[in-house]
Amino acid sequence: MSDLKNITSHGRTLAIIGRRPKVNGIKFITEPMDPFQVGVMERSKGYVVKPHRHPDRSITVESVSEFFYVESGKVRLTIFDDSWEEVAKEEIGAGEFALILSGGHGVEFLEDTRMHEVKQGPYPGDAASKEFFRPIA
Repeated sequence: MSDLKNITSHGRTLAIIGRRPKVNGIKFITEPMDPFQVGVMERSKGYVVKPHRHPDRSITVESVSEFFYVESGKVRLTIFDDSWEEVAKEEIGAGEFALILSGGHGVEFLEDTRMHEVKQGPYPGDAASKEFFRPIA
């Protein structure tokens, strides 16, 4: 999918930016072994996904991934590697998304924005779940 941009550092994917990717059916933008799975699906009217559920299983999660979807407005993401070196700045707007898989990140709201965030839980609060670096310059 050419509408995806992978941001990498030292051979690791830090983030994937999606700019309204077109697919025929379903396309997962993540690799099967990534700790967080994200796919894009386009189906015609009348298509049915058979009712199903996912059985319980134990999974060890060693890093927390985040998925941002901008419904309206615009944000600038700054992506850092594990050494807090800035790797990229990307703006995403309405209908676009970012998947943060590793490293660090900052978010600057460039317009009044409605953005959805999805990540693994439970959430233990800022003190236990975040390592802060510095404000975005």
